[in-house]
Formats: sequence, C-alpha cells, structure tokens
Amino acid sequence: MSMKKFLGRHRKAGEHEDILSETSNLSAPGTHANRQSVSTTGSGDSIDEIEMFDDNTMQNDPNLNLNPSISNTPTTNRLNPSIFTRNSSKNDKSIFSSGKRTMSTNQSSHYSSQSQASKSSLSKALDYGQRLQILEVQEELHQDNPVEVISERLHQLGEDMSFAMNQYNNSISNLTSAVINNIDLLKNFTSFIKDLNEVTSEVSWKFTTYNNSHLRKIMKIYLNLYDNLLQDEVFIKLKLLLVKNFNEFATTLNTSNRRASVQNPTVITKPQNYAIGCNNKESLPNEDVIVNIINRIAATPIKIKEQNGSFIAPIVRGIAKDMNILTLYFGYPNPTDYHSKLTQSLHDLYDDIHVIVVKNFIELASTKSAPASNSANLGATTSPVPQAPVQMFKLPFRVPTDVKTPPMSLSISIENASRTSGTVGGFIYPMIDLAKQPHLESYSNSKFAISCGHVCLNNSDDETEYPHVSAPSSVLISLYKKALTQQYEKLSRSGNDATMMEAKVAYASVLKQVDQMFPMKKIKLKNSKSKQGYYETRNLPAYGFGQIIWGERTLMAMKNSNEKRLSDLAIIKVNKNLTCDQNFLGDDIAFNEFDPGLMFDNLYVRRVIDLTRPTKEEENELDLDIDEVDDEAPAPRNNNAGLPVFKYGSTTKFTQGNLNGIKLVYWLDGAIHSSEFVVNSIDNNSAFAAGGDSGSWLLSKLEDCDTISESKGLGVLGMLHSYDGEFKQFGLFTPMVEILSRLEEVTKIRWGVVGVPEKDDSKNAPEVDTESEIVSVSSFDESDESDEEFGGANPPEVD
Repeated sequence: MSMKKFLGRHRKAGEHEDILSETSNLSAPGTHANRQSVSTTGSGDSIDEIEMFDDNTMQNDPNLNLNPSISNTPTTNRLNPSIFTRNSSKNDKSIFSSGKRTMSTNQSSHYSSQSQASKSSLSKALDYGQRLQILEVQEELHQDNPVEVISERLHQLGEDMSFAMNQYNNSISNLTSAVINNIDLLKNFTSFIKDLNEVTSEVSWKFTTYNNSHLRKIMKIYLNLYDNLLQDEVFIKLKLLLVKNFNEFATTLNTSNRRASVQNPTVITKPQNYAIGCNNKESLPNEDVIVNIINRIAATPIKIKEQNGSFIAPIVRGIAKDMNILTLYFGYPNPTDYHSKLTQSLHDLYDDIHVIVVKNFIELASTKSAPASNSANLGATTSPVPQAPVQMFKLPFRVPTDVKTPPMSLSISIENASRTSGTVGGFIYPMIDLAKQPHLESYSNSKFAISCGHVCLNNSDDETEYPHVSAPSSVLISLYKKALTQQYEKLSRSGNDATMMEAKVAYASVLKQVDQMFPMKKIKLKNSKSKQGYYETRNLPAYGFGQIIWGERTLMAMKNSNEKRLSDLAIIKVNKNLTCDQNFLGDDIAFNEFDPGLMFDNLYVRRVIDLTRPTKEEENELDLDIDEVDDEAPAPRNNNAGLPVFKYGSTTKFTQGNLNGIKLVYWLDGAIHSSEFVVNSIDNNSAFAAGGDSGSWLLSKLEDCDTISESKGLGVLGMLHSYDGEFKQFGLFTPMVEILSRLEEVTKIRWGVVGVPEKDDSKNAPEVDTESEIVSVSSFDESDESDEEFGGANPPEVD
C-alpha cells in the first residue's frame, strides 16, 4: 500500500469530514462568493486584525461559524499529523522542534437571506464569532519517499536531543531528567519506524553515521552521556536503560534488521573503540582536522610537563563498524577534573567529534617479573626425585616442534636476565653485493632476528660484549621451574597420603622433563649492589638462539618534519646451527583455530606492507591552521587504514585488531612520542597486547590488502613496542619500512625480510636524524677496518 493511499484512508476515517464536504455550506442560498483560506504568521487573535476581511461585506451574524472545517477532536494519524491545535491531546510533533506555526481559516460563508433580517440589531455587535485557532502544521514531506521522511525525523530527533541537553547544560533540568527525555525521544522514533514498516514493507533504507550528519550528532550526544556524564554508580540503571533504548533505535535504521528484530531480541551492544578506516576504509568528516591536531602536537617544540604515559589516541567510537564517530581518546594514569575541563573545550567545537577522558597509560610491552635468581638450586635441596611414568603436560610458553628450525614469535630474553622478557618477531638478512663488498662474504648467508631494544639491552656494566640470547626466554623457564619446585615441596610436606603421593610423583615427572628439555648451564651474573660477578646454573635451551650485536632505544626526528619517532631495536645474529630460511608462524600451534584462513601459504611472510605516510610537502597540511583545511581534499591518512591485522606474542598469544588510520601521540620519559597503532575492537574485555609481547610482528593476510595484488601469504606491517596499560586495547608499533631504513642508515647496507622478494624491499621510509645518544651494546661503526662498512668487529660464532 502506498503512503498516499494509507494517508487518504486515515483522512476519510477521521473526524475532519467538514474539509471534504465544505461545499455544502457554500451551496446554500444567498451565499457570498467563495473566500480563500487565510494563513499568516501574525500573532493576532481577532478577526479585525486580518485585513482581507471587509467590514462592508462581512455580516455580523452571531451564529456564523467562521471555521466550519476545524474540529477540536485530536488527530490520531501518527504517520501524518496533518492538523494540530493547541487543544490537541495527540500531538506527535515534539515540543522541542521548530515546526511552522500558522493562523489559518478555511473557506467559510454566511447567510444573508430575508429570514435573517429580524436579527439585524445583533449584526451591529462587535462579536465576530469564534476566535481563530493557532495551528501547528507539520512541514510537507515527500510522502512517497520514506527515506526522506526518516531523514527529516532524524534531523528532528537530533534537534530535540540537543535541546534536552542544553536544558541540562543551562541548569534548567537535572541530568536524570535530560536522560529520561532523550530516552523518550528515542522510543518515539522507534515506534514511528515500526509503524512506517507496516506501511512500507517493500521499501528498504540504511542510515549510518557515514552517510547521515544528523545521526552523527545523535551518536555524539549518546556517547557523551555514556562516557562522560553517567559515570557515577548511582546512574547505573539509568545508563543501562539508555543503552537498551539506543540499541533498539539503531536497529530501525537498517531494514536488514527488520526481520532479525522481530524474530530475535535486540542484542545489547555497549560503545566500543574501533580503528579509523574500519568501515571499508570510508572516511568521516573532519578527519583532516584530527590529523592536523595530532601532527601539531607531535611536532611541538614546547616543553610540557604531564603524567608519564599520558596519550591522545584518535579513534572512532560507537556500537558497530558503520555506527561510530571520530573520537579523541585522552588517557591519563590519574585523570583529574583539570583534564576533564581542559578537554571540554574540544568537545564543544564540533558536532561530530567526541572527546573522552579515561584512566589509561602507555607502557612498554615487556614483562617485569620478580627476580628468579637461584631458582634452579631450589630443587637441589629436596629429596631425590622419584621415578615415574612420563606425564603429559603443556608448557606455559611456546616451544618449537623442531628446535633447530625456530618459528616466528618465540619468547626471548638475555640468558642472564632476571626480570625482562619479550618476543622475537622474525628474521631479516643483509643484502650484500659481493662484487662491491667482497670482504663481507661471511655475512652473505647469515640470518638475523630482531626484537625490541628495551627487551634485549642490558644497561648494567657487563664484561660480555655480545650478550647471549635465550629463546624460549630463560626468565619464563626459571619462573616455571620455580613454581613446579614450590608445588613439589608443598606436596612433600603433606604426608604420605595416597592421593598426595600420586600428585607428588606427577610433579616430579614434570620437573624431570623440564630438565631434559632445558639442560642446566652455567651463566655469569653480577650483583647489583656490590658489582661483584658470580656464576649460577640455569635451565636453558639445548641450542643457544644467538647473540646481540647491536641495539638502540632512542627518540629521533624525521627529516621531512619535526615529528619524533621511537627507534627501539635489537639485532640478534642467529646461531649458525639453526635454520631460519622462512618467516614461518610454525606448526606447533593450530593457527586455523584462531582464523580459518591461516593455513598453508598463509603461514609464511611474503611481503612488507609499506606504511610510509605522505610528506609535509606532498600534503602541505602543517602550514594550515586547524580550521584552514580544504574540504575537497581527502584526509591525509594511511592508505591501509582499517586493515585487519594480528600478532602472536609470548603473553597474550594470538590477538586481532585493525590498523588505525591516524597515529597517536604520547608523553613518556620526558618527551613527546608519535606512533602507529592498532585498535582491538572485537571485545572490550580482550587484550591486544600486554607485557611480554614486545618485539612481536604485526601481520596481515595479503588477501585483505587492497594495495598488494598478491593473494597468498602474509604481509608484515611492523614490530610492537608498547601498549595501553589499563585496557590493553591499543598496540603501538614501529613500521617495518622504518626499521629497514634505520638499519640501512646505520650499516650502509640494505636489509630485507627473510622470505620476501628483494624488489619488495626497495621502498624505504624517509630518513631520520638522531636527536639523542644511541644506547648500543655493540656499535656497527667500530674501528675494525675489515668490516667497517658492515659495522665493526665480528661477534664470535654461536654454537
């Protein structure tokens, strides 16, 4: 049934029959010529204020009905409230909206026959009859196009919700009243769409924040209530009610939810964080404004003082990938009222940019466990380990199936480390031209692993020039052995109960297997207080993983701008007895359980994904003020914004997220940093990264990359170095193109990723200048003339 037929049926069944039969009054004998209806926006209530009525022609008949077509009966048609009066009890139009107000009279007539002559004395009275009634007539809509009707309703809803919030901001109403008013408005809209669905079941529509500005305004009001205003526990029930009604409202905006909403109850979704570009790389208005804000903060030369770990993350926030708005996410270790007031000015600048202040902070993604010194000696004080059948157990850290062919993403630490542990990302190699550099032939077939500098660098004065590396991490092995030993000792003190003896034998079997897998080795340590060296035996892998030959953790400025980037690298020369010819995820983990697409070729790295951003000259954005942005120019963000990515770290294992289109800025160690980052929006309670994941590579299936034609294999984006310590939803990383560029700058040799064709590594990131001193274990620029081009003295071969 069309909208016109539907509306026409309601008119015929309504109580405005005088409109359809007004000719019955005009056909009476002695009627004057038909008078046209009058409509004016004036405020007069008497008929003598309307100039078109002539006193010479108008007879003053007290029985004359000047408005025979106006009825005081309320209108019941919800879809088309055609005529409303102040006395109407069913006015569907909101009191907050600015509808048109008109003074109106319909065609009317009066009698002038001889039978009325006896009332001539009354005709001179000043009473002109019934007063004009002020009508509130809804603006005409295209009733044949429900999409336009809904769009107008969304505009009206946005204005009404803004009015309700202004009432609260101006202290005219309290917060509870403002929330209840907004809930009622959402309910009315939902009810309207349900009725519209019954009439236009064959028509489809889809409204998102990406195609409707009114919806972005509504989303911002909702997020402001949820994130900022309703934080007190006393509002918990009101907050849940708001979430429920907003979810019901959202289901009416897409006709694909029509059947689902009828068959199944509404799934309640709380606001979540999403990466910019997650909605099929679509852009939102004002993304260029956010880019300018972040770039200016990253390049500011002004020294500031803020809480260590504070950050500003530009993201999108909402309830779905196509139902979100731009958000400036402010994280502080200890947020105060000062921070909330400071960000409030940003909140009021734009109708479609949300601002949130939360307790959160940036932290390095390496573990800082309790010291595990003398952990191996704890087992020596116990009674001899009884013999028992081999028990099946699973280690809490990753161990490769073939110890001579290590996969990517193993846990890693220095052999003599007592606290710090991370993840080895993958393998790289130097591209040596033997014709020009024959003296580097010994390195032509060498493989190197990389991880973060803060994981592998030992700042203490150590006589060892090239620290040995353990993968799996010696820290994790020692902690696990210590926990097993403590449990075994506890069972030994429990008596000779049969059940306890069985458990004791089981733990003894596991301890024996640990000693077999990780033989005891002697390592040299140094007392932190006395600086005296001593030796200790620890469980370490049968094959040493390698030795660190160079590393740094420093803040650098890009040459093309004043922007600062963190270089946090450690290069490990891999043991010659290990085979590292592929960057392989490994066969010891069923990755297809996490993602069915991670099988066969999709377990190998085949490409480096270039995340190089446009330079200052190319975009010319930094020379503009924040508001001086070309609206027609696309937002200068990463071309791979929203790309699905994953990583495998030694702590949080396999996690997924999306590449954010705009980088974040943070304050750490007395300086402003800038970093690319990933947003995990799958579940608010799941962590993308945590301590111990430093060094893991950010990977993506090539079939998901629009910028790469390959459909098989994995692409590496970069290496993780930090995360947000409170919620663990953001993973900060250094792009791989910048890592390779930095290594080329230091060694004067191009580097490639193992398994990636050389032509793919021809693209390098912009050059960088070092602002601070490089913290290195062994510089590539030492004085050995034979290897000065490659980087100094040769480290000893690792056996």
